[in-house]
Amino acid sequence: MAVDLANVGFAFGAEWYWRIVEGDGTFGATAARACLMPLSRLARGRFVVDAITASPDDRSIELRIDGAPVALEVGLERPRAAADRFVIELNHHLRAVDHAFVLVVPRRYQLRGALLPRADLADHARDPFVLAPSDRTSWRRVAHGTADL
Repeated sequence: MAVDLANVGFAFGAEWYWRIVEGDGTFGATAARACLMPLSRLARGRFVVDAITASPDDRSIELRIDGAPVALEVGLERPRAAADRFVIELNHHLRAVDHAFVLVVPRRYQLRGALLPRADLADHARDPFVLAPSDRTSWRRVAHGTADL
């Protein structure tokens, strides 16, 4: 049975919806850091996300996932595309701890972040609430162990 994505994770402020979904802002390293801070709290008890720092030029972010250093480039492109790419890149690294992160829009003007065990990805491959990652083909391959996410 699939997790109800409308009621899990953490809610972002309303401005995040406009920034990402409607494209009324930017999504750089500062926004990525603001996304990772509540994710680190959500991960407690499963794995550790810490040492989160955004670069001064807003183009990259560094963090540790269970002690392993991770550096992510954050695209300065359309906000939705940049957020989508960020989630896909983050999920590549979360694979090491057998989890995935998704951005969910359960209701108009609401944006949530959810942390899922990788085993649950296939249940949400066609979920209309899921905004990012939008590459559902990758989700199916990851769920079956045939590709990285």
